Amino acid sequence: MEITENNQIIEHTINSDTQKNKISNEELRLLHQIPTFRPIIQTFVVINTYFILSAIGFWLNNWAVWLLVWLVQGFLFVCFFAAIHYCSHYSLYKSKNANRFMGTFLSLVLLMNFSFHKYIHIGHHREAKIKGKIVGDTSAWQTFPNINTYLFALTYFYPLAAWKNWWIVTKDLYLDSLKTHNEEESALPANFYLSYFKTPEQRQFVLQNNWLLLGWFVLMAGLTVIFPGILFFGYWIPLATFASPFGFIFSITDHYGCESDLNHNLWNDTRTMISNPIIRFYYWNNNYHVEHHLYPSMPPCNYSKIHELIQHHLQHIEKSYLMFHLKIMQGLISAKSH
Repeated sequence: MEITENNQIIEHTINSDTQKNKISNEELRLLHQIPTFRPIIQTFVVINTYFILSAIGFWLNNWAVWLLVWLVQGFLFVCFFAAIHYCSHYSLYKSKNANRFMGTFLSLVLLMNFSFHKYIHIGHHREAKIKGKIVGDTSAWQTFPNINTYLFALTYFYPLAAWKNWWIVTKDLYLDSLKTHNEEESALPANFYLSYFKTPEQRQFVLQNNWLLLGWFVLMAGLTVIFPGILFFGYWIPLATFASPFGFIFSITDHYGCESDLNHNLWNDTRTMISNPIIRFYYWNNNYHVEHHLYPSMPPCNYSKIHELIQHHLQHIEKSYLMFHLKIMQGLISAKSH
């Protein structure tokens, strides 16, 4: 049972002189209970904030206002991704079907394949826990060699992730689907991520989600032809301009500069960010990333409670996303000057 397993993680990774801080099974059981209405209300607030901002932009119709609207909407796209992330764990809503539906819908909005993300992300947790190996969209940037690489990743994070991961992998899955039953499994295309789709059923889900994504493209293209102003200003521009930088800013903090491989444990290979109550609300408490790796099936609304219990054990913790990135840039610029 996951609750017991996660409790053992706490016991095995905290020194013996701190065993008195162990979280009991009963506490964990209560913290793993998913509330019925809170995530629904929070989803309503997050999504409607996006539409309200668009309405303000069309109402005032000023370039300065639009830039501010797109900036905030870029952040909200990252909040959509955080919701997708928890849907892949079936921990956002009580119903598995609700998690699948909302995860798939929000993934389409972000031009993502939900099944692909789900299987890769579960693999990310498995690899991080067992091997200390970080896989996923930020795996290529555990450290930056120079400031130019950092700025390149900041600008092109989203399209690079889409090209390097989703398209290349699913292309190989399509090639695999054309094989005959007589061909050996070893004939699969040699792609690192294919190993995370363990069964033909999982691979089929990924392919089916690609067809949904194609249908979304066709739908959005048709609506753009009919309502070009609404779709360009309310959807395409913020998605194409600000979603990528915000995705990088909020995703890279999870494991950047943390230990991995032989010296890893759940306390030193992941980072928790504190931020502020507004960010935490809209970002679904995804800033509590150590807490999430310890208890991946826990509903995000309870990670703040876990944080209060374990914060004195955290080895990587930062108060601000902005200050974290300023420190990275300052270090890279200083290294370049030497």
